[in-house]
Amino acid sequence: MTTSIQTKDFALDDLLRKIPNQIDSLRSIRETFLTDAVLLGEIPSPTFGEEERIRLALDRFRENGMEDPTLDEFGNASGLLRGTSGESAILVMAHADSVFSSETRHVLEVGSDHITGPGIADNAIGLAAVVALPKLLEHLNIRFKDDLLLLANVKSLGRANLEGARGFLETMRRPVRAGICVEGSSLGRLSYSGLGALRSEITLNIPNDYDWSSFGAAGAISHLNRLINQLMEIPLPKEPKSKMIFGGLTAGSSFNTSPRTGRLRLEITSEGDEVIDELENLLLEICEQFSLETGTDVQMETVAKRQNCGIPFTHPLVKTTRSIMHEAGIAPKVDPSTGDLNALIRAGHPGVTLGLTTAQNLHEENETIQLDPLYSGLAQLISLLQAVDGGLCEE
Repeated sequence: MTTSIQTKDFALDDLLRKIPNQIDSLRSIRETFLTDAVLLGEIPSPTFGEEERIRLALDRFRENGMEDPTLDEFGNASGLLRGTSGESAILVMAHADSVFSSETRHVLEVGSDHITGPGIADNAIGLAAVVALPKLLEHLNIRFKDDLLLLANVKSLGRANLEGARGFLETMRRPVRAGICVEGSSLGRLSYSGLGALRSEITLNIPNDYDWSSFGAAGAISHLNRLINQLMEIPLPKEPKSKMIFGGLTAGSSFNTSPRTGRLRLEITSEGDEVIDELENLLLEICEQFSLETGTDVQMETVAKRQNCGIPFTHPLVKTTRSIMHEAGIAPKVDPSTGDLNALIRAGHPGVTLGLTTAQNLHEENETIQLDPLYSGLAQLISLLQAVDGGLCEE
């Protein structure tokens, strides 16, 4: 074993020994952190409509002592926490958008051991962790050599296709040692790869000259049901691992009228880029065939398409993360990302995504996070930042 490796091992052991005390110390200032979570979480922030939540994040960056908090051309809010040397930076990012519309009533219920409300897990609590990070580090008396670049990024989910993160990373001029994406859910999440994905929306229209007397004539709902059955017959390979999810179906507005329009949203994920390409072509062929055979107009729009990417399981960033999780009593669960980590890694930066706490009813209006595991999740994040800053996560 070389002297360099021995030194890193000793440094990591020293870092790991401090984690239990960090957890206890973070628990003692819960109100400071949870206030940010509630303030941010009670502001509706649908994708493409994050402005008000971002303004609050920018204000909190300023109040927490960040240098030159900035709103960029993409709508992202960022701030810099200067390190003692500042030769490079560590990027910590959390998406500010939510799956819930502005019409949803955003009221959070705070209990002694939980918070319940729309979007608290995905991703108000993750965003609050990034916003409050300067105060948490000050409480723990932790200073870094590297600068910390904190980002509240917009336009992450659904049709946005990671637009905010990609825009920030493409225009960022500061050298970044590594990046950490912060998600509220779930504790133990360890993402170090981005999963290949195809997100599509299929629209079916009944034309004005449709022959309602022909064999098999039906409204949009019945036709979409048949189309879904055909799509479910597509054989997905076991290797590379692949999956299809139907995420949304909308059609009709009454009880007694056959709708003329319907929409189906679906996602295909695969560990093989060639599988994504093949299935995209197959979906287009099925839609065209269905359209011709039924006399309907079926169109497929590719909303997002991403290639597989990642860093190795043996990368020091991943190995160190696993060691930190173990010391914090967190069981790692490898979970390839379809989110902002894809943009981070494809921009050439090593990175991981971490979850902060356990959650229930994800993407429902009674979405709930548990508070007790949260302090281990925060200690995990802060310890990993210390490890990156100490040079323990470099190849």
